[in-house]
Amino acid sequence: MPSSVLVVSAHFPYPPRWGFATRVYQLMREIASRHDATLLCYAAPGDENVELVRQEFPVEVVERKPESTVAKRFSQARSLASRIPYDCYTTHSREMQQAIDRLFAERDFDIVLLMPFRFPDGTRIVLDEHNVDYEVYARMHETETSLLRKMFYRDQERRFRRYEQRSWQGVAACVATSEREAEIMRRHAPDTFVAAVPNGVDVDYFQPDDTPVEPRTLVFNGVLDYRPNIDGVNFLVDEVLPLVRERFPDVRLTVVGRGPASEVKALERRGVEATGEVPDVRPYLRGAAVVVVPIRMGSGTRLKVVEALSLAKPVVSTTLGCEGVDVHDREHLLIGDTAPAFAAQVERLFDDAEAGERLGRAGRELMERQYSWEYAGRLLEEVYGSVVGAEPGPARRDRVTT
Repeated sequence: MPSSVLVVSAHFPYPPRWGFATRVYQLMREIASRHDATLLCYAAPGDENVELVRQEFPVEVVERKPESTVAKRFSQARSLASRIPYDCYTTHSREMQQAIDRLFAERDFDIVLLMPFRFPDGTRIVLDEHNVDYEVYARMHETETSLLRKMFYRDQERRFRRYEQRSWQGVAACVATSEREAEIMRRHAPDTFVAAVPNGVDVDYFQPDDTPVEPRTLVFNGVLDYRPNIDGVNFLVDEVLPLVRERFPDVRLTVVGRGPASEVKALERRGVEATGEVPDVRPYLRGAAVVVVPIRMGSGTRLKVVEALSLAKPVVSTTLGCEGVDVHDREHLLIGDTAPAFAAQVERLFDDAEAGERLGRAGRELMERQYSWEYAGRLLEEVYGSVVGAEPGPARRDRVTT
């Protein structure tokens, strides 16, 4: 087993209140409990959480100020002249490469997890893919109505398709969040070891309790600076809620999660509350009659699904919203892909609270069995064992972050 692991991340993963951060933070905790592991990541200057996380495991940071919306749009336009996708273009930096070079000059690492930059020859790189990004952009292109955004998404899909498939072929191992995505990687990188390590949930933290449920209430949990979440909420508010309101005029929706003030304010209308970022999402989820996951674009697996199921909550999702999680319609949750179908499933749970409780219990049992972070950590440990047992090859020197 490896004794020294370097985890390289595009974002500082604390507080773990969104999908990427939660996966990086929780898997880092699992890795650090088994190995001498160091996290290297970007962080905002003066972020007080860095010292807090250093109490759990070693952290090296490259300081970077958050990008404004105007700067982001400028970067997107400028990236069109590059051969690599926008996300990779903005994540790569000379400062991060210098930090990597410094760490390797000071010590050797058996395995690098997450984001390949340039590493010494023989470095075993494990690439943790949170999504198949070209699939994300393809689905956003299909759903988007803005012509300008559709053109950008199509361009990024093509760039990511080439970039990701080449990336999967140039590392020691790839880790996917679901078996479905692992199969995609295996088709394009048959000589690379590929394994599924699911997005997990802290089953002790997200534990059911006796919080009273507010009738006729829905909760959506997700950051509103991520296009699939924005699309899903707008679909819910504009198309689903009016149908539910025909039978249940008092239905209320709470949208929980950070986002630009304009996006949050745009949701404010009759029966809809947007909280912005909250320190603890559990009270909102526990008090909801139904947790909704109206996602129509994206890839990977959604932590909002496993967190709600861990709390034994009734969930209504689209097929894509619960994609990659080993759930079954009418056994662990209810699925509806059109506005009428989604509304009908919500109404069904409003009508039959006992059915929702049965679904919640089954969902909780599944999370305990297959989706704890401890279980995910054991699967990642098996990947390490396979990689360390293989002969190391030359490290890729033409890579940037994914």
